[in-house]
Amino acid sequence: MDEQTPGRTIPSATRLAAATLVALGVLLWMSGYQHLLFVAGLGAFGPGILRELGLLNDHDEFERQAAHRAGYHAYLGGGFATVLLLSVLAIEGTSLVPSIEWLRVLLIVMWSTWMFSALIAYWGPQTTASRVLLTFGSFWALFVIASLVGGSDTTEVTGDIWSGVVGTLVGIGLLLPFFLLAWTAGRWPRQTGAVLLLVSVIFSWVFGGRGGGNLAWSTKVLTLILLVGPLLSSGIALVRLERTPAAT
Repeated sequence: MDEQTPGRTIPSATRLAAATLVALGVLLWMSGYQHLLFVAGLGAFGPGILRELGLLNDHDEFERQAAHRAGYHAYLGGGFATVLLLSVLAIEGTSLVPSIEWLRVLLIVMWSTWMFSALIAYWGPQTTASRVLLTFGSFWALFVIASLVGGSDTTEVTGDIWSGVVGTLVGIGLLLPFFLLAWTAGRWPRQTGAVLLLVSVIFSWVFGGRGGGNLAWSTKVLTLILLVGPLLSSGIALVRLERTPAAT
């Protein structure tokens, strides 16, 4: 019976409400209403707090075990990221100034670790990889569109039409891996996982190195987590799936 549980595909009302709050909070934050980020926090942490207080009982035994296991993974990921950050800041001295950006980095590391662990346990690696890639691809599509619209005035003033064309092509190039590999994840999981790992390495080199330009290190790391994190996590899950005979 438990072996069939990860195949569930219909989210509960609580999950839909939580996901809506997270998406709304993130969109508000991206739109400049950063003081409303707590809305995303209500969706991300509210249901878990209510469950631990005994005020919400919508989880069966399997879901409770998966959530607790995901919480332990989040503790490991967030704790290690915090220790690593403190060590790097101590080594670099004043060259890496602590800022609110680093708090966002640690928060996203912890929350994304929990989310991927819980989703993989709930849906299974293939469905999780496909849906996560579609979701993050959609978010990045909105980001690319917003960037192009926001830069339209500059393009008209400078007359640099080619920069807009190049920017559009680059944006499309960044989105293709999300949507194409979301389709192949259910058909060729191990091959798709290998491609995702390769793309993760390439994106890490491009955006973590010279591609980051003069951006602060905290911004570079945050970009890597948001862009590379879904690809890397999905790739590892898919590669591991095919190496376990019992998974079939």
